[in-house]
Amino acid sequence: MTQQPKVSVLISFYNLAPFVDQTMESVLAQKTDFPVEILCADDGSDDGTIEKLRGWEAAHPDTVRVFVMDRVPGKKYEGNERIRRMNAIRGRLFYEAKGSYVCYLDGDDFYTDDRKLQKQADILDADTAHKYVACGHNGCYYWQSTGETQPIEKPIRECALTAKEYWSFFYIHTNAMMFRNIGLQGIDPYTSGIQIIDNLLTYQFLPYGGVYYIPDCMFNYRQTEDSTFHRRSVYQNYILNALMLYQQKTVLRGLFGAGLVRTLFEYTQLYENRRDPKLTEEGQTYLENIDRYGAGRLRRLVNYNKESAPVRLWCELENKFWFFMTKVFRHYIWKPKVRALLEEARIRTEKGEC
Repeated sequence: MTQQPKVSVLISFYNLAPFVDQTMESVLAQKTDFPVEILCADDGSDDGTIEKLRGWEAAHPDTVRVFVMDRVPGKKYEGNERIRRMNAIRGRLFYEAKGSYVCYLDGDDFYTDDRKLQKQADILDADTAHKYVACGHNGCYYWQSTGETQPIEKPIRECALTAKEYWSFFYIHTNAMMFRNIGLQGIDPYTSGIQIIDNLLTYQFLPYGGVYYIPDCMFNYRQTEDSTFHRRSVYQNYILNALMLYQQKTVLRGLFGAGLVRTLFEYTQLYENRRDPKLTEEGQTYLENIDRYGAGRLRRLVNYNKESAPVRLWCELENKFWFFMTKVFRHYIWKPKVRALLEEARIRTEKGEC
């Protein structure tokens, strides 16, 4: 790289050979008035992904760098092992980044707007007070089997959100975020050790500012049956999302009420399914995580059928209290701005304006 990059695009891969070219082409096609570096980390693929990445690195030596993790040949990593390896990959990419801004991207997803990076960088450049630690945008689910697309997020207008506002009601896919590279200031956002995935990746930047949102759909989130998200059951994904309420305090404690509001849906689903013995067995995979963060209420829900009668009774009582408290927190957190954004989203959804 002959010039210092302004943006580092951090891409993670594992056995994604059919999608490598489309992903790389979409990033290299970005039209910017600044240099961009592309850092690729592979989790020890054995399907030709690494060879393809090396080809892109050879063709663009000043732009593309490739890192490969060691892997036991043929070994499949599941559950917590899979999460730990993802943490290692994303952490390595972040620590290698030289750009003022960083963007994460999964190796099977791709950009659909060749001005994406320029638009986001312009917004963060203009924010000289550093009110925002990130700029995000909308994206689309992309079904590999049919080619159909559908917007991911609620159809709200362009807006600025504080950390509390963002965390209480909104989700921007990590592929759609451009973060300030706080690592260049000597700040390591990942010292907490929690997962560098999805919501929690973004949360680890929230101590340093809010989020600016633009509604443009500028990337496609490919839907395939063997993705990490789909390898877990729906119930297991509810557990990991609900656990965020306990993990977030290791990063920033001031957003507990916002976290209650954010995880209300997941806790409601876990509560409604607490008596299903099959789901109780599915939940055993993540009891280690639950115990690590002292998530007692979550443990009593997930392990309901294996608990004693007094513990089950306490589970019934405490959840009624916390569901009530969540409504109270939501009332005070969702000020007029957030309520207006949600109402606009509701109206636009009803009209089919997505």
